[in-house]
Amino acid sequence: MDSVLAALTFLIDPIYWVVMLGVVMLAALTSIIPGTNAFLVMALAFPLILFEVEDPAIGLVALATISGVSNTLDSVPAILIGQPSAATQVTFLEGHQLARQGKAAHTLGAVYTASAIGGITGAIILMLLIPVARPWVLSFGFAEIGSTAIFGIALIVILCRGAMVKGLIAALIGMLLAIIGDYGRLTVDPFVRMPLIPFVLGLFALPELIDLMISRQPVAIKGADVSKKEVLHGARYAISRWKMILRQSAFGVLLGAIPGIGSSVVDWLSYAFGITFTKDRSLFGKGSLDGVLFAESAQNAKEAGAALPTLSLGIPGAPTWALVVTAMIPYGIAPGPEMLGRNAHITILLVMTLALSNLFIAILGLGMTGYISRLTTIKYPIIGSVVIPLVLLSAFVDTTSWRGIQIVLGVSVMGLVMKKYGWPRPPMILGFILEPIIEKNFLSAFSLYGFQGTFTRPLTFSILMISLLFGFYLLRNTRTQILDGASSKVPINKRLRGMKLLFSPSIIIPVVTMIGVTILLMDHLRNPLREELRFTGFPFWLSVFAIALLLVEIGTSVKQKRVGASTFLMDLGIVSSGAQGLKLSAIKVLLLFAGFLLVGTTMGLNWAALAFAFMGPILLLDGRNRIFGAMLTTLCVGVFIYTILDNLLFVIYPEPFLRELIFSVG
Repeated sequence: MDSVLAALTFLIDPIYWVVMLGVVMLAALTSIIPGTNAFLVMALAFPLILFEVEDPAIGLVALATISGVSNTLDSVPAILIGQPSAATQVTFLEGHQLARQGKAAHTLGAVYTASAIGGITGAIILMLLIPVARPWVLSFGFAEIGSTAIFGIALIVILCRGAMVKGLIAALIGMLLAIIGDYGRLTVDPFVRMPLIPFVLGLFALPELIDLMISRQPVAIKGADVSKKEVLHGARYAISRWKMILRQSAFGVLLGAIPGIGSSVVDWLSYAFGITFTKDRSLFGKGSLDGVLFAESAQNAKEAGAALPTLSLGIPGAPTWALVVTAMIPYGIAPGPEMLGRNAHITILLVMTLALSNLFIAILGLGMTGYISRLTTIKYPIIGSVVIPLVLLSAFVDTTSWRGIQIVLGVSVMGLVMKKYGWPRPPMILGFILEPIIEKNFLSAFSLYGFQGTFTRPLTFSILMISLLFGFYLLRNTRTQILDGASSKVPINKRLRGMKLLFSPSIIIPVVTMIGVTILLMDHLRNPLREELRFTGFPFWLSVFAIALLLVEIGTSVKQKRVGASTFLMDLGIVSSGAQGLKLSAIKVLLLFAGFLLVGTTMGLNWAALAFAFMGPILLLDGRNRIFGAMLTTLCVGVFIYTILDNLLFVIYPEPFLRELIFSVG
């Protein structure tokens, strides 16, 4: 009781409210900037808080607040302009579709409300679980974390709706891509793994951005309602779904309490978990508001879950909470049991602040949504000319090298092909995210407990059995057939014979993919660093399974002699199909990217971004809007580069290598 009273005394301290509201505003402003995340914001605010805030309770609460609320407004760029982060992939998949349908204001109103409910629910669950959480957290070792990730693999069945074999192949390819460069394995780039952010931007964001640029239309359909009234309608819808939101929030807390799971995993697992409780799944992948709420409510609640091992054991539940633990040291606070004893008032204050900050950020979001939703009514060449350069710069900032941009552009080609020919991308993302978690944790478990000892651990065995049963249940109840095209619901657009069939995308894509997988497999078998794991390691078995499924897909295509994809495919569609002047627009967009690379390699990335921003409206708009649009987009990108990249992040751009080459030859 004394700890509760001590925590309540802070609520009447003006300094507490100044710091807390200031941090909420900082998180709000930075989270809507494409390319930022909670960890980056915390890292920037870290020294300022430590040096300026003397009271340890207020300082720690300020840092924790950033982690707790940054997940709310980072859905804005994913929904409105089609730029997802690592934690908003599902929000992008469903929410951006809704924005295209003219429902951006409605969607954001529901998102803010669900996020607030999720955050408050998470804080309440955190308060209840902290005294008894220690045994639960300690029971999760390497084997249990790996088993939880396998549970995610079982949920891939849902993400493969409409194209089961293709979806499973995509998941395996994603897992193989996650292995590339991992300490000598699949040595395309040794010692450097493919980063998540450029991969997500290339697979999801850039294909949609290019599609919208080519269409030259606004994100939303004509006549979209972006009024405050529609925002409130969305909020009321979320309130009406309170039981579902509470369920997903509890699931988010559970996942967040497992160290090492990560925001991206929570995003997809909560989405798939929510779908299993839904009878009508016809809207998922086409713009389901419930799908958005599945992810967003769990995302905010998972921060409370991540706080659980942090406060009770001193084990950071997420990278952001690692900074909170780091801040405890200069404040003279020991993480772990002391947070439940001598410093219990700080823990209670932190929980109360998580609840209050989520409420405040939701109110702020509801108030500004009516204005920012109007972005969806602006012709996309204006938006895209700002966003696309920022996507490319974000990839560079994430990797600090040209490699990030190369990955984004290369993966975007793969994303466009998959999108065009009916290969679902969500399973590939989930496979990419889960593979390192599964492999590293199980290898660590094998070294500690042995092979048999790992799988006989009670909790590990239970999770694996649940995953197996859950996977079979989903497989049995899915509304699609195992073989693509076997269902009468799959349209057959064109029947092919002879040579036309052999050179059709339904044959060429799996054949090219199989060649790529075979090359990676041979690379693995020749690798002297992994000689003892040639035929037992993950790369071998993932490659074998992928090749087997590719042969099934080729055989099915040959047997059915068809070209066509399921209308129930869980992925974003091509909205620009059938529009006028697409070929010319596509050529202009291609020229924009070529210009970006030319200017970037001769003058620098910052100048390349400005050139793209200026030329986008010039090439894709009509009339006097061209000059005005070019000036506006160039100004926006210029301000972003100068304020954020140059003076906040202190980005050092790579030397233009073509200029160096020319001068060296000369």
